[in-house]
Amino acid sequence: MQKPRMIVLALIGTGLRYGFEMESFAKRTEMRQWAKIGMSTIYKTLNDLERDGAISVELEESDKGPLRKAYALTPRGREQMAALIREALASNASVYSERIAGLIFAPLLGAKHSHTAISGAISGLEQADAKLLEGLQREGIDGIGRAVVDYYRTIYDAERVAMKKIMAMLAPKA
Repeated sequence: MQKPRMIVLALIGTGLRYGFEMESFAKRTEMRQWAKIGMSTIYKTLNDLERDGAISVELEESDKGPLRKAYALTPRGREQMAALIREALASNASVYSERIAGLIFAPLLGAKHSHTAISGAISGLEQADAKLLEGLQREGIDGIGRAVVDYYRTIYDAERVAMKKIMAMLAPKA
């Protein structure tokens, strides 16, 4: 799920009204482990959605400084969100295709270099998995968030298994 437009529309659709709430949600739920979304992407996407008429913006008073923007879906935005969600669910794109492609072509690096690169990928997956596990312990993750995190933990585990098998195939024969 790499579509910032869908993610931001859906975050608004879930009731998050402010950019900082969306950023906080992304951080709290470890969303960045599976989506390329951060504060700058959120605000750029909000600006694009406002320009395209997918969201409305209302300026509200803030106890902590200048006026803040509160976002809401327009009927057009709700239609776009629904279409993007349906499109994402219908996708047959593979997960982490760049890493999978790298794994397929790792033998071209030679045994030593491919072993080093694959070991690094396994280590990275273990670190990402540890972050996801840590995220499951935090408050604020609901059942849907937990299901998505469990899904990615399962994917990470499957990738590590495949990587270890390929490393074994590439190991010098004694």
